[in-house]
Amino acid sequence: MILSYLAIAAYLAAALLLARYFTKDEIGHRHQQTTSLLISLAIIAQALNFTDFWTSEGIVFGLANSASFVAWLIAILLFLSSISKPVHALGIIVYPLAAVTLIFSVAFPDATGKEATHMSLDLASHVFLSITAYALLALAVCQSVLLKIQEQHLHARKINGFINKLPPLQTMERLLFQSLRIGFYLLTLSLITGFMFIEDFFAQHLIHKTVLSLVAWVIFATLIFGRRLFGWRGKQAITATQVGFAILVLAYFGSKFVLERLLA
Repeated sequence: MILSYLAIAAYLAAALLLARYFTKDEIGHRHQQTTSLLISLAIIAQALNFTDFWTSEGIVFGLANSASFVAWLIAILLFLSSISKPVHALGIIVYPLAAVTLIFSVAFPDATGKEATHMSLDLASHVFLSITAYALLALAVCQSVLLKIQEQHLHARKINGFINKLPPLQTMERLLFQSLRIGFYLLTLSLITGFMFIEDFFAQHLIHKTVLSLVAWVIFATLIFGRRLFGWRGKQAITATQVGFAILVLAYFGSKFVLERLLA
């Protein structure tokens, strides 16, 4: 519990420092080292909480654990990406969301006793792969949010300190599609492993999740190939990314919420 509170505080503090840098008239990020240290501390503290996932009967991957793990993975991917790419501004969105998922896991923890849902190692590998895909696609969605804000300000010719500190529009779009492509490939693998490892979709109440995931996959596939063949960009890319991810979230977390919290 203490580690969770420590991670929450570190995530929020890092987000505040980033928000201050992007909204103030500062040329250099004076608190960059402090921000990196806070994020590292939050990631490590949150990782130490994942020992609760493993039990003698299998892996517990309920709604709270899944949300916490996705947020943790997104934070890691963003932290590593920011070393070589200009994606620091995403932390203003990502790190508070990571804190929110931790607060949710503390307030509404998953069951860990006999009533808990345990997974085999094969099924857990499919879930881990799916979550990695969600994490990358979530980064793409966060990127699309910043890209939309940037486009709106540029078209309205309202240039402020925050917009000035963002990368050029073309760089933002390129970063968006990089995350989209990798996330799409992992989503494809997760769907393939799902069909391999899951024996009865109806008995496990997974048919709706599978259908929604396939719909999201079609949206992302259309967007990626539309970008390559027709040069789709701007509002088309932003809208398709956000709609596809919303369907994916509904497929995984929506079904988990209904099955584990409403119908349990």
